[in-house]
Amino acid sequence: MSAPIKIVYSILSSANAVTNIVGNRLNPVRIPQESAFPAISYNVVSIVANPTNSGHSRTEFARVQVNVYATSFADVVELASQVRVTMDNAATPETYNSSYVQRIEYDGENQTADDQAAFAGLYQISQDYLINYIYSPPVVDEFLLLESGDFMLLETGDRIIK
Repeated sequence: MSAPIKIVYSILSSANAVTNIVGNRLNPVRIPQESAFPAISYNVVSIVANPTNSGHSRTEFARVQVNVYATSFADVVELASQVRVTMDNAATPETYNSSYVQRIEYDGENQTADDQAAFAGLYQISQDYLINYIYSPPVVDEFLLLESGDFMLLETGDRIIK
């Protein structure tokens, strides 16, 4: 499973305001057939690596979509509001499922309905978030002071030749 999926699951599944409404109906990519509602699915829209002068860094930018479903408009709006508050208030920088998250930003939403889904139709609100993360927590016992084309100078005075 990709890092952004694990990050979103970690944040939403630990939020009582969300799990009090959906229970364990938090699913990557799709909602299982015959699922009860309200429910949430989440998926990665795109991941962009962060190139640097010396190659790719471990930092990536992911666009993640969180899809909220319910059988009434009032319920979908309430759940989407709780998801928004939870994602907006997620601690950053912080480590979620072994990924160091530097920043999470809300990037808009879309409201739709599907009259053919479930028994009486479904309302859906899709929210996009931009997540800036590093695969694993950074090592903080040494700091890079200077980088040139030939070497890197660490705070400890060590020189790493490229």
